[in-house]
Amino acid sequence: MVALRSTRRIAGLRFAVPAAVAAAGLAFAWPADAAFIWNGDASGGTKVYGLLNCDSPGSVTAVSDAQRGKVWKYDKPSGSNRCESHGIAVGGSKYAFQNGGTYWFGWSSKLSSTVDNNATFQWKSYGDHIQNWPVVLKTLGGRTTMIQRQPGNQVFTIWSTPASANEWNHYTIGLHLSDETKGGWVELWVNGRQQKFSDGTTRWACRTWDSSNDPKWGVYGAEDSRVVNYIDDLKVGTTRGDVD
Repeated sequence: MVALRSTRRIAGLRFAVPAAVAAAGLAFAWPADAAFIWNGDASGGTKVYGLLNCDSPGSVTAVSDAQRGKVWKYDKPSGSNRCESHGIAVGGSKYAFQNGGTYWFGWSSKLSSTVDNNATFQWKSYGDHIQNWPVVLKTLGGRTTMIQRQPGNQVFTIWSTPASANEWNHYTIGLHLSDETKGGWVELWVNGRQQKFSDGTTRWACRTWDSSNDPKWGVYGAEDSRVVNYIDDLKVGTTRGDVD
């Protein structure tokens, strides 16, 4: 496994609210050109997500971690095929990602098992789509693996590294969104280190946008096994510095 970086816990959003504003009880709004988009800290409750795709007895809950404080626990039981969050909520509404935009997704993950699954992160397509999932992270053959899917069901394994259970790792994924065949791109950083893809590059050129796309975190697949995915440090922004 790639060497684990040191993690410093930052509670809540990364800005200081002036005391006068806080005292007045006024809402603080991000300026329109702000690069930081979303903080998915577990202390905010499940309202930070667009919605949940996790049927009972599976659950998405905030639990206490001795070193990290509140973290997300995605608990997918044996016999269930999915326990995921779907999309992000900003200002009380589901956020709409835009074709042509560049977005960065950052989070820390600790899996209870390295059994094969379909995804622990999906950049998932909706609406009138032809790709279904342009980018996923999954566990396959004991390795954490990134797969990219192009139109015409062309599926590429573009990166992998040995997986370990019960170990925190931080992932940063950059996506430039485009509906052109190779107009978009993917970048991947693990524990603060940029990763090279199977073609030797650090930026994989590909199609990353259908009519609508959202991020999904959790556990998808591994139906015959219970898998818990603990997730922390969830952030979305328009630069890598927003989410590291």
